Amino acid sequence: MSLKPVNGAATLAAARRGGGASRYATLARLLTEEIEAGRYKVGQMIPTEAELQQRFDVSRHTVREALRDLKSQGLLTARAGVGTVVRAKSRPTRFMQGIGTLKELVQFVEATRMKVVKRRVLLADADLAERLAVKEGQQLHEAFVLRFLPKEKETVPVASMFIYVRAEHGGVLDHIDKAGQPVFSLVERHHGVRIVEVSQQIVAVTLAPVEARPLKARAGSTALHISRQYFDSQDRMVMASIGLYPSDRFSHNTKFRIQPPDEKDS
Repeated sequence: MSLKPVNGAATLAAARRGGGASRYATLARLLTEEIEAGRYKVGQMIPTEAELQQRFDVSRHTVREALRDLKSQGLLTARAGVGTVVRAKSRPTRFMQGIGTLKELVQFVEATRMKVVKRRVLLADADLAERLAVKEGQQLHEAFVLRFLPKEKETVPVASMFIYVRAEHGGVLDHIDKAGQPVFSLVERHHGVRIVEVSQQIVAVTLAPVEARPLKARAGSTALHISRQYFDSQDRMVMASIGLYPSDRFSHNTKFRIQPPDEKDS
């Protein structure tokens, strides 16, 4: 849907016509479409509550409920002294919300070892900023690592990974070869940061030649592309990783426990 800034009220009315959605839900959907269309980019401020009220001719309560909805979906975040900014272009997929699955991640990391292949300092371009949920132009420290099983010879990695940390935490990359701990744990320990949320996305891909080579895998073979972003209590991206896991060397298993309905609800 194409949105015109001068006729927001008419757009909102048209979007609601024939549907049962509330005004705030409709407004949340329209703002989501604007974000996904690139009108508001990651790291950019969206209009103030007052400006949105005037544009769409809605109450302050409607605007606040719509923004709360988008924040809960991970599209927006409130930054003290700045305002409400775009955190992601599309709804992030969250798998690791419980401490149980986070422990499973720690166990996996501790069961493997990492070898740093190369490191560099860079400024996030538009594409990387969107993937990592940071501002375009933000300085990051990057490490490209290979992950091996601890008792295996360094011949066939189980994964390759790009790891990104904020500039002020770049020193932790000096320790990841021998620490035997997840990088986010090193950031927490060395910098007093507490990770409160992890966003994860898993996609099946085929390996390009440049990706397959360090993994000693066949170009065109399948792999899992796993990206994670780690956020602190201020909703800042503290660390991120983008990994490739060849399908013949790695599998991702998840167990869910179904809670029976309460007898009072039956």
